[in-house]
Amino acid sequence: MAKELYNNILQRLPSALLLASIIFGILYLQNNLIIFILTFIVGLLLTKEWLSLSETKINLKQIIFFVAPVALSFYFLEKFIALYLFTATFLWFGYSALLISKKSSFINSISFKNNYLGIFLMLSFLFSLIYLMLFLEFPGMNKFFVLFLVLFNTALVDVAAYLVGSSIGKTPLFPEISPNKTLEGFLGGLFPVLIFMISMYSIDLISLELLVISMLSIPFTFSGDYFESQLKREQNIKDSGSLIPGHGGIWDRLDSHIAVVPIFVSFSILGI
Repeated sequence: MAKELYNNILQRLPSALLLASIIFGILYLQNNLIIFILTFIVGLLLTKEWLSLSETKINLKQIIFFVAPVALSFYFLEKFIALYLFTATFLWFGYSALLISKKSSFINSISFKNNYLGIFLMLSFLFSLIYLMLFLEFPGMNKFFVLFLVLFNTALVDVAAYLVGSSIGKTPLFPEISPNKTLEGFLGGLFPVLIFMISMYSIDLISLELLVISMLSIPFTFSGDYFESQLKREQNIKDSGSLIPGHGGIWDRLDSHIAVVPIFVSFSILGI
């Protein structure tokens, strides 16, 4: 087990370091245009990957479903995107509640073949990034730093949960969806983020509001993770793609972020 874990880490490490360097470099430049271009590219890659996995072609109604929110966002930018993100947050809350209550019959009806669902989730993630950069204000804090914290914390949960779960995980949470994900991994993923954020707050680098919002939204990392695991189980595949060596596809790398970032932004809008 230890040798397998070590080999997996070695396989993933080069790509992880490269991705982290690119993201850190882009955020360090603090250029909205670069972030928006990257966001657009990521959106195209997510859509392409979803369509490839669904093995269906996008039709005229689905194109309208994609274009209409984008067009509306230009006319009613702030309010429309906020409403869109609230809807996404409500859906993630619902999915999480179904997971906890083990309503497997409804959960199993969710499918990669539903292109409307894929488009909605992809847009909610992209809109949340745009809203954070354009409209959210965090007094005394640079919003690029806030964006970095959200992305970093979500990735940290993923890494810590994988390491802890692979090492000492014994209690499966939802084995019918993903038998390798455990309660120990869940708690082990949250703990480092909690320590990190409390440390940041103790030295006045973040506000109490940001600490609270971060810790309320970060558990949904696992909702995004389980959601994609369920879809991959339906297709009987290990990865959503092969774009990133050692990690799989874009959905594999961003599954947790697609849930957490819209929820974080929604909570920030509400001032929770």
